[in-house]
Amino acid sequence: MPTLAAMITFMITALVIILIPGPSVVFAIGRTLALGRSSGLVTVVANAMGTSVWVVGTAFGLYGLVTALPWLLEVIKIGGVLYLGYLGYKTVRGASKQHANIMSSSDTKKSLGQIFREGFFVGLSNPKTAVFFTAVLPQFINPAGNFVIQFLLLGMIFEVVGVLSDAMYVLAAAAVRTWILNEPKRLQAIVTVGGYMILGVSVWLLINMVTGH
Repeated sequence: MPTLAAMITFMITALVIILIPGPSVVFAIGRTLALGRSSGLVTVVANAMGTSVWVVGTAFGLYGLVTALPWLLEVIKIGGVLYLGYLGYKTVRGASKQHANIMSSSDTKKSLGQIFREGFFVGLSNPKTAVFFTAVLPQFINPAGNFVIQFLLLGMIFEVVGVLSDAMYVLAAAAVRTWILNEPKRLQAIVTVGGYMILGVSVWLLINMVTGH
């Protein structure tokens, strides 16, 4: 099992990553603002099912790779942290376009089935989630324990917290829907802050890797 120190650090990292408005959160908020609360909640559930594919696939896939090539885990960690920083930069750069994207989709009628499918594939293709499961989560695995079991446990914790957090975002967005849409800069500010927070997490993880903490 992960050590107590690793578990605490994991929970802090996971909470920061989850609470930051990344691609999945922005998509769920966008669905809520454009199509309503029910669409947003369906998106959250579908997104979690999509990201769960990464949990299972990465747990077994990385186990085989790390067993065959032990040095590969370090390469994955470094690459993942750097890419996480790139995602933060990309989020900040694209913040100004979010309001226009939401307004253009608000005129489109979608069934809950279609919303579910789109949410699932957004979760499956979410680069922030892919980086977290392939490069960030393995840093909290105890080498003395079973890799797969630890990975699935930490992944499940991440998913549960993620669903609760994303649902709160959706409910909050539904409550202030008119207020956000009336002023484009409000949504832009929310997404921009999220982007800078992603950058901050990547720097923090990189410092921990360099110092060995």
